[in-house]
Amino acid sequence: MAHLPARRGVVWTAAAASLALGTAAPAYAHDSGHDSGHDSGHRSSTAYYVDCSRSHDGNGTAAQPWNSLADVNKPVFAPGAHILFARGSTCVGTLAPQGSGVAGADIVVDAYGSGALPLPRIDGNGALETVSLHNQQYFEIHHLDVTNAADPGTKHRGIHVDAQDVGKLSHIVISGVNVHDILGDDTKDADGSDGIDVSVHGTTVPTWFDDVQITGNTLTQVNREGIVTASSWAQYNGFQEHPFTHVLIQGNDLARTGGDGIVVEQVSGALVDHNTLAGFNVASQGYNAGIWPWDSDHVTFQYNDVSGGHGHMDSMAYDIDDFTDTIVYQYNYSHDNDGGFALICGTADGYVRNSVIRYNISQDDSYRGVENCSGPSGPVQVYNNTIYVKPGAGMQVLRENNDSTARDVQFTNNVVVNAGAPSDATFGLSATTSYQLTDNTFFNTATAPGTGTLTTNPLLAAGGTATGIGAHANGYRLCAGSPALASGIAVAGNGGRDYFGNAIRAGAPDRGAYAGAGVHGCGT
Repeated sequence: MAHLPARRGVVWTAAAASLALGTAAPAYAHDSGHDSGHDSGHRSSTAYYVDCSRSHDGNGTAAQPWNSLADVNKPVFAPGAHILFARGSTCVGTLAPQGSGVAGADIVVDAYGSGALPLPRIDGNGALETVSLHNQQYFEIHHLDVTNAADPGTKHRGIHVDAQDVGKLSHIVISGVNVHDILGDDTKDADGSDGIDVSVHGTTVPTWFDDVQITGNTLTQVNREGIVTASSWAQYNGFQEHPFTHVLIQGNDLARTGGDGIVVEQVSGALVDHNTLAGFNVASQGYNAGIWPWDSDHVTFQYNDVSGGHGHMDSMAYDIDDFTDTIVYQYNYSHDNDGGFALICGTADGYVRNSVIRYNISQDDSYRGVENCSGPSGPVQVYNNTIYVKPGAGMQVLRENNDSTARDVQFTNNVVVNAGAPSDATFGLSATTSYQLTDNTFFNTATAPGTGTLTTNPLLAAGGTATGIGAHANGYRLCAGSPALASGIAVAGNGGRDYFGNAIRAGAPDRGAYAGAGVHGCGT
């Protein structure tokens, strides 16, 4: 099987992600008395204050803050500058500060004033951009309230960080921001009506971002994607590819996105974890999924919770999409999605390679458990997942689509429990399927394909009762005496732990997402 050429990026481990989050912004010089004025082109190591509730414009000091975004957008800030907005104030228009930091001296946008709330608001009021950075680096944005609800249905965005024909740009941080009511259009491109959009344009000078951190933000009611990275320097476009590197998307809460939730495009080396998405594809006329990559490699998705996908135009929680290599989905929770759990979407002109879906839980999803698009995929391993099918779901546990395409997909050690009639859980596999089904448990399904298949009740502790990721999913542990205990087949490189954090024992593993000891007092 062919492989992508080696690239610069490396996968971020959880430890590396924690280290990245530990690099907090420097202490703010809130007591600056510097007369910033409006005529200075370059500033350094100074705090500038903005309070748009003030009736009189000042000089940017704490005693006399600026009172408009025009004041902020005019100067070119020097490394180390801190641009501080008053909590509880609202500035209308586009925030587009100029200047870049350097390593060790970032430019930082943040809030000032007592208490955590309310955050200072930037209201785009129908403008194309609400917060905009262009060809900038070593720049951090913290603790803003960003909205753009005016003139709904036209293209406008929340936070847009973009670059064009400038080479490598480093260190972009967006953290603790509340993005909401970005009521734009349904255009699905690199410049869509997104909540947080980090993108690259141009075809002259290879350009990419290194070290992008999007952490701890809240995004609600965004008409297109919630969070997206994208680049014109894409492999599929025929250019020499220059992907983003060292990307962290962590701890974000998203709700009611019109289209996709989180999309990672043109990235080599990313960690996407501990994000929650509740409601996606709620307004779009196109195909959308919850959290997924495209034209990327070495991306790990873990500890995410995705629910509320609307309709059947994809609407799965997770998707390994086209032109991807070395993608891992592990320890995620999917529930109540109309479209189902997971999509493997290599098309006729593309590919999905060397990827894994393991130790995840799907509860009360509908329509499809795991589906392939019509193109080639493989090798892809789907193992040790637990899928709980609710009554009336009408799920095809596996849906192959095009039976004339050879695929290398291994479906191993999974547990599927159907709580409804057998017809609620079927299989859409062709008679000549190239899927390899080994040592799975299919309980109460219409058929039970594969070798080493068990059809006896796996004795989940309390299937269908999960209320969230982690301990709230304890109903998916296996009871003592379960036939799924120690009856699977060993899988090399299995990550070393199960959904719940239990070590995976040597020898025959348990089936499903649980690898611990059998739980007593249940299963009778």
